[in-house]
Amino acid sequence: MARIELEGIEELIDRVNKIGAKGETIKRKTLDRAGEIVKVTMEKKAPRSQHVKRHMADNIQISDIKKSNGVDFVNIGPNKGDNSEFFYSKFTEWGTSRISAQHWAEKSLLENKKEINNVILEELKRGLEE
Repeated sequence: MARIELEGIEELIDRVNKIGAKGETIKRKTLDRAGEIVKVTMEKKAPRSQHVKRHMADNIQISDIKKSNGVDFVNIGPNKGDNSEFFYSKFTEWGTSRISAQHWAEKSLLENKKEINNVILEELKRGLEE
């Protein structure tokens, strides 16, 4: 799973964390907006079968906010524990012993790194000014 480290906004994140319920609303809005940027790119890059009517590209999911080591994040796209109808998306992303990894989800995230950082910075500032 690809991760993006945010640079230069630790102070803003700290201020958002200290304002309680309003801070949670700001974080949710920020992560939703940043996640949507990646989701749109993943939908374009995801492999599509010519034989299937429903495609994983049309079913990219953004998770609810999660927290790990005090850091809030969302998961977008395939995950290794997926058992849904679109479980095969993890095989196209990470590969198998017979299928080469395509890394379409990771590429989508990395391709948008700068825009994601800008959106997060903008949303955090806007939320603190309201």
